[in-house]
Amino acid sequence: MFKQLATFALALSLLASYAAAYTTVMKPVSQECYFERLKQGSHFSITFETAGKLPIDFSLNDAHRTPIYSMPHTGEGSYSYTSTSEGRYSYCFKNNAPHEIVVNFNPHGPENEVFLAKHDASPAENEVRKLSHNIEEVRDHFNFMLFRNEVHDQSVSDTQRRMFNWSILQVVALAGVCGWQIYYVRSLFKIRGVV
Repeated sequence: MFKQLATFALALSLLASYAAAYTTVMKPVSQECYFERLKQGSHFSITFETAGKLPIDFSLNDAHRTPIYSMPHTGEGSYSYTSTSEGRYSYCFKNNAPHEIVVNFNPHGPENEVFLAKHDASPAENEVRKLSHNIEEVRDHFNFMLFRNEVHDQSVSDTQRRMFNWSILQVVALAGVCGWQIYYVRSLFKIRGVV
């Protein structure tokens, strides 16, 4: 119960800090699918990462449920696609593990990538658009790195807190054992009349 609550709190805090990205907590042995409506020639891209690089399966299906792309057993990835037909495309994450997995993903649908749809632009404009798209991907990757850094920082602080509490317990136990030994040795010598 505590683990589920901690996972939910982590996912909620990350969701609040990354409003541009989506975070989901996948149940054990489950699949979650999301949909994008694409027109012919529309560009769609997605980047994703799991907390702790735990493996999941990713797949992208076209409007006819035909698999376009799949990445089995991966902790992170990105994929770009230009649609060949109009329809409702789906991208799915599948968790085959017996535990929950936190997935952070950032889809860029056609409304976010209008710049790639213009074919009548000059070569300089096309290069600027591609550069802008690459900057978006770098920004997304930076957000994923921040996400990973927060997870590791939380893990380090939890470990340090546990080590501190354990060392305090050891000091108390050692002081108690030393005190009991001094008392016991003194009582032995008092019985013999040495002290």
